[in-house]
Amino acid sequence: MKKRIILIQPKPVNKHLISEATGRLYPLGLLVIDALTPKEEWDVEILDEGVEPFDVRRVNPETLSLAGINSWTNQAARAYEIAGALRQRGVPVILGGPHPSALPDEALRYADSICIGEAEGIWATILADVKNGELKSVYRGGMPTLDRVPILRNPLRDKYPYGSIQTARGCPYDCSFCSVTSTNGAVIRYRPVADVVEEFRNIKQKVVFLVDDNFIGSGRAGRERALELCKALADLRRQGVRKYWGTQATQNLGREDEVLDWMYKAGCRLVLFGLESVNSRVIDDVNKGINTLGDYKMHIRNTQRHGIAVIASFIFGNDADSPTVFEDTVRFIKDVRVATQNLNIVCPLPGTRLFDEVAQSGRLRYTNFPADWAKYNLHEVVLEPRTCSALELYKKRKWAERQLNGRLNLLKRTLRTLWDTRSVSAAAVALGWNLQSGSREREYQQQIELLEKEMRREASSLELSRAPQSQMADISGRRY
Repeated sequence: MKKRIILIQPKPVNKHLISEATGRLYPLGLLVIDALTPKEEWDVEILDEGVEPFDVRRVNPETLSLAGINSWTNQAARAYEIAGALRQRGVPVILGGPHPSALPDEALRYADSICIGEAEGIWATILADVKNGELKSVYRGGMPTLDRVPILRNPLRDKYPYGSIQTARGCPYDCSFCSVTSTNGAVIRYRPVADVVEEFRNIKQKVVFLVDDNFIGSGRAGRERALELCKALADLRRQGVRKYWGTQATQNLGREDEVLDWMYKAGCRLVLFGLESVNSRVIDDVNKGINTLGDYKMHIRNTQRHGIAVIASFIFGNDADSPTVFEDTVRFIKDVRVATQNLNIVCPLPGTRLFDEVAQSGRLRYTNFPADWAKYNLHEVVLEPRTCSALELYKKRKWAERQLNGRLNLLKRTLRTLWDTRSVSAAAVALGWNLQSGSREREYQQQIELLEKEMRREASSLELSRAPQSQMADISGRRY
């Protein structure tokens, strides 16, 4: 008789924010685990809370041999909640993903077992141990070669509006705010191009995201591999498998004319550049030396000249930010005619040098873990800023969004992107990204209101603590 496994992708426990998990991209990690599981021995159920909430009452513990939960940091509180509910029913739980890998001691308090690192090299051992009733508390998957990553075929993917695929892991640049190097290693590992092409062919969606951390990789080897992959995808396109795709890369991609030509031929219409800041002091501070190679303006314009719209991604709240960082950034985006942008707030994630530094110095604003992990999402101010208040940071970000994507500006930007890229599809993809501005502004306003409420509550508590006993009853009756 087959044994049963349920694999769960939690939804962040943050009911206040609009930008929760939406279920637009299928959970790649869980699908890889599913593909690694021999179906002649196991039945696998995948539950993505971005699509459907988990209900422990639907679980039959007598037929379930294992629950696997994948967790990013902002999902950790919900992952632990689900794990607790399952364990109460007698279901053994294993936790994996970036957050348990970064904080294994914490994760192990909420599960029977954890998997540190990547699962491809250890999953068969985990399954054998479950069958034998010998599940260990800790498994270390390491960083296997990516020829061990299976080609995904699960039809569950077809229910999502967008496709996604990973072709490489790892990053050598080790930026202070980023956990990729600690999670996936400093050496970039690549999947075989033939495997990528076959999986890409089987994706039903017409818009696909290549979720590699840096498509152009590092050095000559990265450039040659990007060319090889794009030529293979372009050949697939000539065979009638016509998809549009986007990815992310370091901004030096913009000087690689041959690679950009082949990216366009292969169907790429959107690329995210992690610029982080227009201030060179910030770039030095976060150790992103790759961003000192060449000129932002030239690389963005050259990329868009090749028919590929650019998302310029920025991080605010850095210690080296200037007082005019938002005004400078808006001016840069307009002057360079960037198709669209991400306006993020610096987020110290576990596993990064930034987290270690600010945790030790006592600058984390929210430390009621695991509940507060939901706030560590690139949108909320979790690090006490040095150059402005948290409230000012929220208000200035909302101002910048309005400056860039008001109705008239949105029309102008779309026409400019169409002119710069000479590509209707690139302009359409950028417009779709920019049209989310309304929901982002509502989220920003919500964050402002929540912080103001929090500030009033703290002020009230402080006033109560300072008031003479005779005034306590009167003060406690006030409303804020």
